[in-house]
Amino acid sequence: MNRAGEADFRPVMAGVLIYMVAPLGMTLIPLMVGAAAADLGFSSSQVGYLASADLIGLACISVTAAVWIRRLTWHLIALVSISLIVLGNLFSVLAESFAAMCVARFITEVGSGGLYALALVSLGETRTPDRFFSFGIGLTIALSVGVFLWFPALIRTYGIDLLFVFHGAVALAILPVLFWLPKYATGRPIASGDTTPAKIKPLLICFAAFGCFTLAEGGVWSYVERIGAGAGLSAEYVGEVLAGTQVASFCAALLASWLSIRFGRSLPILAGMLAFMVSFYLLQIPDSTSYLIGACLSQFAWIFVLPYLMLLCVELDTSGRYYVLITATKMGGFALGPAIIATLLMRDGATQPATSGLVVQDFAMVSWMGGIFVLISLVLLLPLAIRMDRS
Repeated sequence: MNRAGEADFRPVMAGVLIYMVAPLGMTLIPLMVGAAAADLGFSSSQVGYLASADLIGLACISVTAAVWIRRLTWHLIALVSISLIVLGNLFSVLAESFAAMCVARFITEVGSGGLYALALVSLGETRTPDRFFSFGIGLTIALSVGVFLWFPALIRTYGIDLLFVFHGAVALAILPVLFWLPKYATGRPIASGDTTPAKIKPLLICFAAFGCFTLAEGGVWSYVERIGAGAGLSAEYVGEVLAGTQVASFCAALLASWLSIRFGRSLPILAGMLAFMVSFYLLQIPDSTSYLIGACLSQFAWIFVLPYLMLLCVELDTSGRYYVLITATKMGGFALGPAIIATLLMRDGATQPATSGLVVQDFAMVSWMGGIFVLISLVLLLPLAIRMDRS
């Protein structure tokens, strides 16, 4: 793949399909959290820590990606990553305790992290990375819509193991396209002279803002199913709402892809983050309509802003060395979000099984935490986006 042109679309297609599979475990977390509560009897704080253990696997492997992504063959990285996803899901089926389940989910998402880094750098070397990021996000969303519509009822029949079997099967399904990728990175040469403090500081600020944004999303997304259950909504309705969030996300991905940067970066980022904060307010209102609008708006805003944040990181990394750490930053934030909420819930005494139906105000902290970190992210990012627009 090369920035001069993409005459052969097979590597791009492979990158997009890998991008589709890489975040699937993260996308399915609300269903896993709900199923762990209902099927395994885990408490509200335990399901939060389980979500964090899942996401920490992604974050840990992503931290090291800058070291190995351009040294190991991409075919090897893809094969090892998919093997870990399949193995981790198998261990998840066999797990008989909370600790064993956390370890199994960690292994699974180490594999997802390898795929994520691979998809990121392969698509980041194209001429329009933001557009292909949006395509990958859109495919993940399309897959998730069907899952959220059908799986709540199926999980009641077959249990949480259905999610793990599905995740492993989808990872195996993309094996044939792995060899469409080149063996090594072929584009975006690394420039050794662009690592001065003046060049690195804006990138570090961007990573910090990105981490705050994903921390907010990780906390809200992990507990969005519990918020609905706490409001007294049926599992079927919550599943339909989660499917609706994926439709909203798909529309957001298409809109971001179409808009690209024709109106700059700062305006879409500002609009998306303000919409995100409005969605948190709506999620606190314990009725079905507010829950539907709030959940859909939160995912629309998240997916709409995400490609712009990724693009900013790529553009600010003039050396080409560090933008692969986008995945580590993103997953680190995602992993911290549910852990922070789980800790707050535990301090409030929410240690009973989550199936017992906690009152709605127990989850108000989810929205407050999300709003605070989105605001911090906006304050840090907006000056960078305005500067990039001007240049």
